[in-house]
Amino acid sequence: MPTAERGFTLLEVVVAVGLFALASAATAGAVAAVARGAASPAARDAGLMAAENALVRARAAVAYASSPVEDGSQLLGGRTWGLIAGTTAYVAGAEIRAPFPCGGTAVRRVRMPVSTAFDPVAQRFSVSVTYPRDICAAAPDGTIPAPDAASVTLTETLPPSVFPPGQRLVRDVLTPARM
Repeated sequence: MPTAERGFTLLEVVVAVGLFALASAATAGAVAAVARGAASPAARDAGLMAAENALVRARAAVAYASSPVEDGSQLLGGRTWGLIAGTTAYVAGAEIRAPFPCGGTAVRRVRMPVSTAFDPVAQRFSVSVTYPRDICAAAPDGTIPAPDAASVTLTETLPPSVFPPGQRLVRDVLTPARM
């Protein structure tokens, strides 16, 4: 007695295998593109972290350092976190450890130029960090070629200094108790 069940025809199986192969090829291409682009967000994140670090240092300088109206060279001499009016430039380094960036190199070192500006009248601090769009385009010494450069900029109005200009801090220290 014939049953109502029937299997797949050879044509249906060939079409299904063909569609599966096409979808697999498209997926493999997309995965390869994601792997190549995985380093770009890592470089952008490193640039953002360098900018946030500069901003945190500026906040600390306002909170814990005396005002630059006093003799700033004596108050802030030898300190790297002192907030200085005008612009300052330095280079931040980063090691990008994305999975197989640039054809299998495990670590890429990048030199990211940082520029800060502080306006003491407006208490406005801004920092700009240049990072590579593609870390594979960075030179072997870590410098970023101009066509590949991107930047992230953070700006903040800082609160007034905790210690107003000319304020003297006086603390009364009690005599220790004798035993």
